[in-house]
Amino acid sequence: MNNFDSFVLSSIFIAFPLLLYLLYVAHNRNIEKQENDLFLGLALFSEMYLLIRLGHDFLQTRNILLINIPIIIAYIKTRKIEAVILSVIAVFYYISNEYQSLSFLIIEYIICFIIYILKNKKIININDYIFGTIFIFLNLIMYIINTFNNRVIDIILYLLPSYLVMIFVIYLLKKGDDILKYHMNFKELEQEKQIRVSLFKITHEIKNPLAVCKGYLDMINTKNQEQCSKYIPIIKEEIDRTLLLLQDFLSVSKIKLDVDILDINLLLEESLDNLRTLLKEKNIKLEYEEDDEIYINGDYNRLLQVVINIVKNSIESLEDKKDGVISINTEIDNKYVYIYFKDNGIGITKENLEKIREPFFTTKTKGTGLGVSLSYEIIEAHNGKIIYESEYQKGTTVIIKIPLMD
Repeated sequence: MNNFDSFVLSSIFIAFPLLLYLLYVAHNRNIEKQENDLFLGLALFSEMYLLIRLGHDFLQTRNILLINIPIIIAYIKTRKIEAVILSVIAVFYYISNEYQSLSFLIIEYIICFIIYILKNKKIININDYIFGTIFIFLNLIMYIINTFNNRVIDIILYLLPSYLVMIFVIYLLKKGDDILKYHMNFKELEQEKQIRVSLFKITHEIKNPLAVCKGYLDMINTKNQEQCSKYIPIIKEEIDRTLLLLQDFLSVSKIKLDVDILDINLLLEESLDNLRTLLKEKNIKLEYEEDDEIYINGDYNRLLQVVINIVKNSIESLEDKKDGVISINTEIDNKYVYIYFKDNGIGITKENLEKIREPFFTTKTKGTGLGVSLSYEIIEAHNGKIIYESEYQKGTTVIIKIPLMD
């Protein structure tokens, strides 16, 4: 077998178990340290087995230095116990094949262990490549002393393949670790993003009921019994809804629905009651006539969120308009009810309309960009759809399509 074949087979015997270990760890990102150590140990002992069982037959005796590479990897990964056990296996292998004497082998591996301790404690400053080089050269020197072989060609044939394989394996190990760290960091960033989305949703959604509470508290006269009787139940209802939102957003999982039979027009009427004060303050005309009862299976509080979000967005689009109008009406078609929200506000450009569903996308200076995204999520959870139709400077129409009650 030529040197090239020897080099390739050596690399495979050592790299293959290591690659399997790296792939397993990459696939199981939540792997615990104990399990990680177990599979790393399995990979190291598999390397040693392949080198002893197959390496001796295929690679001949010129690559006996390769036996030390699993030991080097164990030290690099700070697996001290595995390194010692692998060293003992290597000693028995060398003795059984009469490569070196026991005394030379014991001295050699004690020196390597001391170097590892000094490196680990930062007493000597060497990187993994230098540590591996010292290990290989020390083993070679001991072999030369033990066999009295100082022929240059033999030294090169012993050293070069082993050294190249060692450099390759350490490089592979470091790149594998870098990739694993990248994936773990990416996973952490994804988790952080989910948390941020959840927090932004909380901020956006509790702002509406708190604004309603503040509005009524500013207007309420505690000495006026009629106002107290009218406003306090509304404030209490908004606080209850806020507590419900906070409870739901403690989890970043998919929105859960509390489905019950409800009347769409009653939902719209009650939603608009909470906004009439704001509409009056902004001098916005509301066109809405309660229609016949239309029943669906839905979550009242969730759908209330959607209606308030849509109407609030319409109000904000009419901020500087003197003749602002918001019209709301419902239609039934086959098995669906369609709810139309139409305003004559500033509208949405074609470019922004394509991005409107994206989380965090907003044209408002103080907006979070999650109101529309959350509305889509809630309606889709009801097996429905939201459609936005808009023309810049002319107005916007939002259409909600929800299945009727079976």
